[in-house]
Amino acid sequence: MSQIPHIDDGLPIDWQPQMIALDIDDTLTVHLGSMKERVISAIAEVRAQGIDVVLATGRSFDTTKPVADEAGLDGYVVCSNGAVLGDVAANKIVEAVTFDATPVVEKLTELLPGAVFAVEDSHGVFYTTHLFSTGPLGLQIREVSAEKLTKDPVVRLVMRSDQHTIEAFGEAATQLGYHQVVYGVADVAWMDVGPHEVNKAWMLKEICTRNGIDASRVIAIGDNWNDVPMLTWAGL
Repeated sequence: MSQIPHIDDGLPIDWQPQMIALDIDDTLTVHLGSMKERVISAIAEVRAQGIDVVLATGRSFDTTKPVADEAGLDGYVVCSNGAVLGDVAANKIVEAVTFDATPVVEKLTELLPGAVFAVEDSHGVFYTTHLFSTGPLGLQIREVSAEKLTKDPVVRLVMRSDQHTIEAFGEAATQLGYHQVVYGVADVAWMDVGPHEVNKAWMLKEICTRNGIDASRVIAIGDNWNDVPMLTWAGL
């Protein structure tokens, strides 16, 4: 198997991608905004050359599809940080990877008392014990009791807190073991917990398998910690 080329090493002069994977927020779009016309035109030009363009995002399918529609895309999209594979043309979720969030919630409640939890089910619906704005994450959010929150397997767990520091979140993240964890602090501290070893790269590999694309011919573009796995995996 040939070595995957990286930009620091230089690329063969005849190298051409077969697929481009694009993060959405703050990469493809301005913060919580829409795409610029020149971005939409660039995507159309790339696709006209026979190159697949796939959105890979932390958003749910509900909030990813409108961006795909605006970009003129009608194929697969990777949502929920890789736990969900959606089909834009069919307007449906094709595959969802779930896990039992009960032990995670119990552990985080112990480590970070007072935090607010929400989970996303395999249909893209969020459930929470205390309603809050999910922003670009998802359109559907419903308030439920703590007992019902983790009754069924979920594709992700989101935790929010205005009481804890990033150091506290970091310590909690190290104790979650095998789960995929992304966290940060902006206007509110948050943590995004997903299934073991499932990330954007994991689901992009699935798309490559389905479409007969080699990872060495994939370009990935992103701007945040949840993009690191796909940036490491992609040829460029």
